[in-house]
Amino acid sequence: MGCPAACVAGANGVNISPMDASKDSGHQLWFTRRDGRVSGPHPGRLVSCYLLLGRLDIEDQISTDGEHWKCIAEHPHLVPEELLDTHSPEGRLRLLQARLREDERLRERRTQTPEGEDEVPLQARASQDRRRPEPAEILNFRQQRAELLERPARDRPPRPWVVWGVGGVLGVLLLAGLWVASSGRMPPPPPPDCLAPAAPGVNWSYCRMVGIDLRGADLSGAVLSNADLLAGRLEQARLVGADLSYADLRQSRLTDADLSEARLTGAILVEARLVRARLTGADLSHADLRGADPSGADLSGANLGRAVWVDGRICAAGSVGTCLEP
Repeated sequence: MGCPAACVAGANGVNISPMDASKDSGHQLWFTRRDGRVSGPHPGRLVSCYLLLGRLDIEDQISTDGEHWKCIAEHPHLVPEELLDTHSPEGRLRLLQARLREDERLRERRTQTPEGEDEVPLQARASQDRRRPEPAEILNFRQQRAELLERPARDRPPRPWVVWGVGGVLGVLLLAGLWVASSGRMPPPPPPDCLAPAAPGVNWSYCRMVGIDLRGADLSGAVLSNADLLAGRLEQARLVGADLSYADLRQSRLTDADLSEARLTGAILVEARLVRARLTGADLSHADLRGADPSGADLSGANLGRAVWVDGRICAAGSVGTCLEP
């Protein structure tokens, strides 16, 4: 089902008709429907991002309950201003810069020209400030994270479980060698499967699962590295030993979740609810916890080295169980 012509006018540089100018709260979630395919729910910020990246169009439809639908153009506060003037060279340049800024999660895309756009000279891109200035402590955090990734594995501090599990690893390697000798080849590792049901050991790395409901799910040993779990419902979830490194867990709800021995290196936990969460032995090094609520959380043995704490402080290297001043 399409949208009225008055709603679509904004794509051609005409002001969008504010048929419904009421703004939702920052926590409003939206279902989206495009070509009959429904997805979501998504936060309004993500809907705006999808519009910028061309994954949604203002002719597509949104709903708060999945039953009553309106075109996106009827909610002007969701439409980025960069989409309102795309015919002038200045407008097209602003749109390109906004797309580059929003698509920074995949860094290799930052130098590509979006499909259908005129190529912008390098000098023009370099002369524009594509990102807002960031506080010095956050810039320092990003530098520390980059250095951690670039350091050879032999220079990185060993994690306790590596030492404790040497015997177990040697045993596994011995069994694997015997299996290879008997069968002649090693089974390939399971690839990520974003449609696989929640289960222990599931591989959801790089999967986009915004607003997913995983309350009480058992994801022990699951691989969720670089997954997008923005605003996810993870209350009482079991994530023991799970790999959540560099996962986007902003505004996620992890109340009473069990994250013992989980790997959360570089994870984004901004404004996450970690009330009474079990984080014993977890690796939170270089994680971003600004605005998070860890009330009653058990951080015994948790590695907080170089993490950004809830108040914006960067924890000293070697911080265990508590954020130490550098």
